Amino acid sequence: MKYLFLILFFVLQYICITSQSESIKKRELNFELYSSSNFSVGSTHLPLNFFRKSYFGGFINEKDKGNTKSVNKIQRNGLELDINIGIKIFNPDNLNGWYFSFQNLITAGISYRQGLFDLIFRGNNNIKNDVLLSKTSFHFRNHQLLHFGKFYKKFSFGLALGNILQEFNGKFGDNDLIGLSDPYNWDIALSPKIELIENTSNIIKKNGNSLGLDIKYNDISKSNKFKYSLEIRNLGLILLHKNIKKMNYDTSFMYSGLALDELSDISNFSNDLTNNFEPKIINKNQWLVTPFTIKADVLYQLEKIGVLGGVFYRNNSQYLPMSYLGINYKSHTKIIYGTKLYYGGYNHLQWGINAIYNSKKIKGEIGFQNFFSLIPSLGTSFGLLLKLSWEII
Repeated sequence: MKYLFLILFFVLQYICITSQSESIKKRELNFELYSSSNFSVGSTHLPLNFFRKSYFGGFINEKDKGNTKSVNKIQRNGLELDINIGIKIFNPDNLNGWYFSFQNLITAGISYRQGLFDLIFRGNNNIKNDVLLSKTSFHFRNHQLLHFGKFYKKFSFGLALGNILQEFNGKFGDNDLIGLSDPYNWDIALSPKIELIENTSNIIKKNGNSLGLDIKYNDISKSNKFKYSLEIRNLGLILLHKNIKKMNYDTSFMYSGLALDELSDISNFSNDLTNNFEPKIINKNQWLVTPFTIKADVLYQLEKIGVLGGVFYRNNSQYLPMSYLGINYKSHTKIIYGTKLYYGGYNHLQWGINAIYNSKKIKGEIGFQNFFSLIPSLGTSFGLLLKLSWEII
């Protein structure tokens, strides 16, 4: 990461020299400061009360566990926190320039079959079939990214340099299962693969770095009514350095509960279990594909009414590709109100609302991804989006 600061230093020096040269020609540079924050938590089957009580404490009743579905139905839970702060530096013609931004991305996700959730939170009384683990996977990551590049009126291109603070990934094998034909003797077959990269105390030197590409294209029709954009962000590779913790197992056994002596001395049983699943430290570099995002948006804007739609996807995150369709209404020359229907991500159907303020120098947006989240017992997701930009002349 220390090389990032050197690159940023030389780039800023170049811009300063360029701006001084342009000022001699009595030209002015325009700047735009911008920030965006996106926080969301969601589930395909669990109400928000489940997460609230799990985190803050409280009794989780049967209603908090969601509706009972097919044991083989794949469910998803996830959390996202995406914070961006940046600056755009426009050339005198205001058609192109340079951009620099800092991003802190924190995401967590898990996918599993409904039967596994029922086994853990409801017991095995009503489960007659095997609980399949083949679609069980999870992740947690904390990445810091520096984005910089060149933008034009319709196109932008840049690089994303990243520090990998934390990266946890886990996946079970295709044949993994928990056999429940006998309710008192479980046949368990496991072959999970788990990798962990933890943070270090060194501010600059981390256990992993990444390099990705940022590409965006946007255009507008001659009538100024139809707009569209396509954006790919942080498409590249992650290099994990040494100190990678790995847990790879291929085992099968029969579980029939704990003996009385194990119940009376649970600490020894816990230590034996921990020792059997102790992670191994791998001192080899490893390459991964970045959790890149793909986003596409379209807008057909009339005088006061606009129709919009789009898709969004995040790689390697247990993320179902999300699509949306919505309308907006321009009630004032500076204010736009909108509503959207979302499907996908870490949720199913969501109803979102948002408001946009747009003046000559200041632009702002606030949005709620799921209106039903205002009722925690009904909503299965919560999302909040905040955007702000300020143009300095």
